[in-house]
Amino acid sequence: MRDLKAIKIPLQKAGIIFISVVSISAHLFSAFEHYPSNPVAVGSGLLFINVQANAIGIFADPASVTSFQVRNIGIVSGRRFGLKRLQHHSAVLAQPYLNKKLYFAIGASFFGDKLYSETIWGMVMGKRVSEKLNIGIGLMYYDLQIKNYGQASSWGLNLGWRIKLDKSLQWLGSWRNLNSPAVGVSKDEIPQIIVSALVFNPIQYATVVIEWEQDTLYESRLKMGGQFKLLPWATIHAGHASSPGQTTAGFEILFKHIKINYAVSTHSYLDLSHWFGVGFSLH
Repeated sequence: MRDLKAIKIPLQKAGIIFISVVSISAHLFSAFEHYPSNPVAVGSGLLFINVQANAIGIFADPASVTSFQVRNIGIVSGRRFGLKRLQHHSAVLAQPYLNKKLYFAIGASFFGDKLYSETIWGMVMGKRVSEKLNIGIGLMYYDLQIKNYGQASSWGLNLGWRIKLDKSLQWLGSWRNLNSPAVGVSKDEIPQIIVSALVFNPIQYATVVIEWEQDTLYESRLKMGGQFKLLPWATIHAGHASSPGQTTAGFEILFKHIKINYAVSTHSYLDLSHWFGVGFSLH
């Protein structure tokens, strides 16, 4: 296979191939615009922060790796806008080390099909600096493959933090691809995204989140959502994101040490997007 770094074919042309196949809106044109997400975060407003401990969330929210006090496995699959060509699959293993002095996770994510595919390999480490501050850092390997054109890859560095402001309020944030990675001979930048969120727990069984997302390529997005625990084994999620406007919903079912998740997201012009997930806690 030819290497995209060795041939002078701009990624814009590769993007045209992708766009002609899926005919999706402009906010997904760039490589690696789709990022692994867990159904809980999606159902709560397409959030990037990992509100409820879900292993898949460590990709976008590295500091959340400190939430796993036992070994945890997360698996997610789904389709964007109901299209088979936009299918995605992710898996992550997260667990504490050295008597919970350090936290570690590894994972992989696949998006696309045989014509156009994006693969992300991730490794995340985190630490509880104090009772009020947790930090995490993630090393990502991005691999882009386009049929009949070749392959290109790059490395990205993600940073995350969690600060407890008081008993019911937290400030969570992340900076994705802070090293400005790029792919291909044309050096197309992989998006840098800065996220800042406030997480409020007004009562024991409810969580409210306001998240601000700033992408280096597109306008900022404001996201609002929440979760409510109906029963000890059932939680529902709902939310909304701006630019473009998308409404989300989802649920989680807990059975012993197994969590089953589902989330759906609307779009103004395209079909629904779906996420299915399962998580295992290994005590």
